[in-house]
Amino acid sequence: MPYTNIALQQTSEMTPSLQQPVSPLASDSASTTRLKAALEHARRLTEMHGPCSLEAALAWETVEEMQTARSRQPRITPRGAFARYCMENPHAIESRIYDV
Repeated sequence: MPYTNIALQQTSEMTPSLQQPVSPLASDSASTTRLKAALEHARRLTEMHGPCSLEAALAWETVEEMQTARSRQPRITPRGAFARYCMENPHAIESRIYDV
């Protein structure tokens, strides 16, 4: 059943592998791709079975859960990343503050 495959993919994505660190940008593009695929799947199920079918309802619920999970992920901004780098490496040249 296609819904089960999406649910399994979503569950496996929630538990990251300890061997391969995932960069935030790669994770964001992967979640966008999964979300687009889930949207397309939900639309097709709605066309095939109708908007009141159980299959369509489950597919749209999956889309909502993926959107909610994506909206709750913290956004890493370049400025925030640089500030964190400066805090972690106070002796780095980039972290020095000069008064003019």
